[in-house]
Amino acid sequence: AQGFGRGSPPSPLARRAAGATRRRGAAGPMSGQLVATLDTGTLAFHDSQLDYYGKRAAAACGAPAVPDDSKGLPEGDYSVHVWDITDGQQKLLAQLRGHEGPVWKVSWAHPKFGSLLATCSYDMKVIVWKEVNGQWQRAFVDTSHTASVNDVEFCPWEHGLRLACASSDGTVSVLTYIPAEARWQRSVFQAHPCGAQSVSWAPVVAAHRDSTASGGGGPAMRLATGGCDNAVAVWKSDGEVWTQEMPLLVPAHTDWVRKVAWRPDGSNTVASGSWDKTVVIWKQEMEGHPWRQLCKLPVAGCVESVAWSVTGSILGVSFGEGEVVLWKEADDGRYEEVGKCDESGYTEVPKAASPPAAPGFGAAAPGFDASAALGGTTAAPAAAQSAAAAQSAELAAQQQAQQQSVLDAFGLT
Repeated sequence: AQGFGRGSPPSPLARRAAGATRRRGAAGPMSGQLVATLDTGTLAFHDSQLDYYGKRAAAACGAPAVPDDSKGLPEGDYSVHVWDITDGQQKLLAQLRGHEGPVWKVSWAHPKFGSLLATCSYDMKVIVWKEVNGQWQRAFVDTSHTASVNDVEFCPWEHGLRLACASSDGTVSVLTYIPAEARWQRSVFQAHPCGAQSVSWAPVVAAHRDSTASGGGGPAMRLATGGCDNAVAVWKSDGEVWTQEMPLLVPAHTDWVRKVAWRPDGSNTVASGSWDKTVVIWKQEMEGHPWRQLCKLPVAGCVESVAWSVTGSILGVSFGEGEVVLWKEADDGRYEEVGKCDESGYTEVPKAASPPAAPGFGAAAPGFDASAALGGTTAAPAAAQSAAAAQSAELAAQQQAQQQSVLDAFGLT
């Protein structure tokens, strides 16, 4: 089928969300436990997203994970599951049926626009669902794409109610709701000739919001996309016309770019994950400057998704059959693997051992007379001892703050 090719491989029947739990008392290594299990029965599980408040989860489903060849294809109900996950429960609230093919992605709108959920599918449709008095209904259906729609994402609320959609027909469409006319407006641009796989909106930082409030014009709308041409691209809107930013990002992947994700802290950082088993971190110093590759992270399997924590301090990478690895940026700019999640739960990755001390900076070598080197005085001056103690306390506080930030990044208590 057109635009399908190596489509999204189905995941295991159930996915388990592993989250860190805070340990009271002295600071120690980050630990985690299984906190939720969401089961879609016999249907393949393609994507899941939490709403703004983290109280509900929506999951995109496809055909049965173990197809019955006697029934032919396509098969399955291709539904979207919505759960209430407050207070540790997993209560199924609704099953949304409207697609005629596997549902690849789901996206929640900001709650200021009401309870809205967007879904996209292999059936070339984009559906915007709205909850009214506890009942879900189709608010809008876009059938303009000519191949599988692989990703959807609502924009930051400062841009209004807009939805970006990436399709295997090579285009990215932006659906904009016009409140005064009670209708959806569609704009489209050619993004990746071999097919667009992913789309991500640039965040709106506080400085841009302040500028808008003071009459300085709205924040710029920017998108990052990834495609089957192994490329990552950045786009900017000017009067609802989308153009690619220059200079172009240099080639870094050797296979399909399955997911791009803009870091939410306003640092002009984008992560891209590819089937070439790598994740690339891109950085732009200022808008209009060239994008540079900060680092390339090796992954044990084909990358299916990447996602930043709310504060941007942790990057989660999904690969293989339900495996997730967590990376954290170190003080020197390097990214360190800090944890892993799979169906058995969360596992901390210990830090690498510190390198051995250089000669003359560690313990005294055999035969070294410290008292002679200090002019016969074996005790360090009181000032030096105080400085060393203060430095040690500062390092301990920094380590504790870093460990705590991992927990806080996921909003866990």
